[in-house]
Amino acid sequence: MIRISRVCLQLVLPLLLFLGCYQPSGNGADLQARMDDLQNQLDSVYVPGFGEIMNGIVQPHHYKLWLAGRHQNWTLAEYERHQLLGGFIRIQKYHKSTSEANAIPMIYPEMEALKKAIGQKDSSAFRQHFVLLTNTCNNCHRVTKHEFNIIIVPATPEYGNQQF
Repeated sequence: MIRISRVCLQLVLPLLLFLGCYQPSGNGADLQARMDDLQNQLDSVYVPGFGEIMNGIVQPHHYKLWLAGRHQNWTLAEYERHQLLGGFIRIQKYHKSTSEANAIPMIYPEMEALKKAIGQKDSSAFRQHFVLLTNTCNNCHRVTKHEFNIIIVPATPEYGNQQF
């Protein structure tokens, strides 16, 4: 056993000395240039704007959620609720330090209540919580100084190219 330890020591000690003295052939400037290049690549990655998320995800899915629930298409309603939730999550992900992202959690209780109403296929609860969700959207707009943007329960004709 002592012999194995001595052999291991004889093999490992030179390796440790070599690794301790080893310095890569490149210099710090090369490494810094590579890090700068990676940072430039990160800085140029597309991030959807706040308005793009609100107008391209949140608003259409709010509308389609209403239509699906009104027509008692519960599978589509849950899909639209999930897509709407995804918009709110994106706001929190891509716009972390904004008042809008900080206000988003006020939406989640009504999103959960809608999930429950949809799961129970309860039209009355769905309508009630959709109205509360819409009011919460407007409260969020007030808190974030966007009170000029008033959301309503949809009253216009449906999408002409989708069956609800």
